[in-house]
Amino acid sequence: MENSLVNILKSQPIGKSYSTGLTLYQSYKATSGFDYQIGMREASGLYIFEGFAEGTGCAYLNKILVFFGQDKQLIADINLPQGTFYNRETAKEAIKQVLCKYFYDACQRENMSFTQSEVEEQVEDILDKCYFSESRRAVLNWAKEVGILKA
Repeated sequence: MENSLVNILKSQPIGKSYSTGLTLYQSYKATSGFDYQIGMREASGLYIFEGFAEGTGCAYLNKILVFFGQDKQLIADINLPQGTFYNRETAKEAIKQVLCKYFYDACQRENMSFTQSEVEEQVEDILDKCYFSESRRAVLNWAKEVGILKA
């Protein structure tokens, strides 16, 4: 995936995955029948790349890379166990754990203090918005359309 990222960072998106919410940058069909894809989402200056494979009725998440800023500094390189089923909650939680751990380690090395619960709440909020805000808007629009929610 790392070799592909050099090209991806210079390329234009090729589409959108409606099942994952990712902006797709690479996709190919393997002889196994799986569609291997690399997609990206943005969250408060973070660029989150996810590598996943989609088959009939299943999707597997295998890699997440998190970059920061316009110059795309690598913050996290997350390998997931083979056979990890893809869902947005799994990806969000993996990123949250790694970002918080790296933050705690960096603060400790720099003798900086922080409130752990506040950090976790802020990271959770940023990632939650990134992964689920479109779904929330969609369900509210649906509720308005069918009359559950009055406009």
